[in-house]
Amino acid sequence: MTPNKSLILLAPFCILLVSSFPCASQRTSKSSGKSQANAQTKAPAQIHWVSYNDSAEGAFTMDVPLGWQIQGGMYRFGYFDARWRMGVRSLDGKVAILINDVDVPPYAVPSPYTPPEGQPYIKPQQFQMVVESFQQAQPYAATYAKHRFGGVCKTMTPSATAWSPTLPASWSDPQAHSSDGSVSYTCTTTDGPRIATVFTRNSLFQGQGYAFWIAQPVSILCSPERCAQAQAMTQHMIDSWQKNQQWVAYQNQLTQIGLEHIREGFMQFMQQMQQFHERFTQSLNQQVSSYYAHQHAEQQQFSSWDDIINNQTNVTDPATGAQFKVFTGPKQNYYENGLGVKINSDISPGPDFHQLQVNP
Repeated sequence: MTPNKSLILLAPFCILLVSSFPCASQRTSKSSGKSQANAQTKAPAQIHWVSYNDSAEGAFTMDVPLGWQIQGGMYRFGYFDARWRMGVRSLDGKVAILINDVDVPPYAVPSPYTPPEGQPYIKPQQFQMVVESFQQAQPYAATYAKHRFGGVCKTMTPSATAWSPTLPASWSDPQAHSSDGSVSYTCTTTDGPRIATVFTRNSLFQGQGYAFWIAQPVSILCSPERCAQAQAMTQHMIDSWQKNQQWVAYQNQLTQIGLEHIREGFMQFMQQMQQFHERFTQSLNQQVSSYYAHQHAEQQQFSSWDDIINNQTNVTDPATGAQFKVFTGPKQNYYENGLGVKINSDISPGPDFHQLQVNP
């Protein structure tokens, strides 16, 4: 891609980030009993809310349920590529909600200035995109649902009805061509039946010399009796989202610096902005490294965020009174020896092992 083409492509992308992506560090308690602008979006009375504040860049605030597992914030992949997510999960594993997904990159529409379709399109310190033709939201939601929940759901049967949230006006851009889609599936899991729902808004931005699009997925996995609660909670979280205007100014500053980088060339830019560049590079590397390290840890640890279904058994060692978790196995009993070796078996594996008590 020529410098001029890059400049044309990136300028609207920056505007999109500022308008679409939403924080300060104070936490304040809220009760779902308070009136909301939309009565249909009230959270259930038993849910108590606190304000989550993005600690990475202070980009946005959003209500999250008190006492739930929380994971979210802003993740930066370049001057023009900032993505946020907010995920919550009940401790019993019956409800899991994810609003936006940083694993979903912005997409560049194929052109003579991009790599072939399906390939990464990366400009160091600017953005990390993937080359992909625009997809309407409905088929994209179906593909995303199978990718996100395929490891949890043994079967996925399409449902006739699918829930869609109401998105705030600030999540839309009048210059974009947008497509909304929603799908729902009934699925069987090792922890019982679940309903998997995905909504997405796909927005295409086109102009002279550029074309790219973004997907904004919202996904819910819930036991059937908890889905109404999960939907109300998701809407409450979306309604509570607030962008920090100081972060908007910060992003605008990064936009201008990034454009100067393109116009003047890397070496000249480094001489003029060396001090700022060093601070930014250090922060960027820390955020990206932290994100990928966390993703790797999630795959290695059974109790990670992406293990939406709780597949562990609580046991007590009658010899010591210690309580801990073991991986749920196909056999009825659990045994441990003096070396800490734990075995799932219907009968005792030997005289060195004593039986653990399964907690109710």
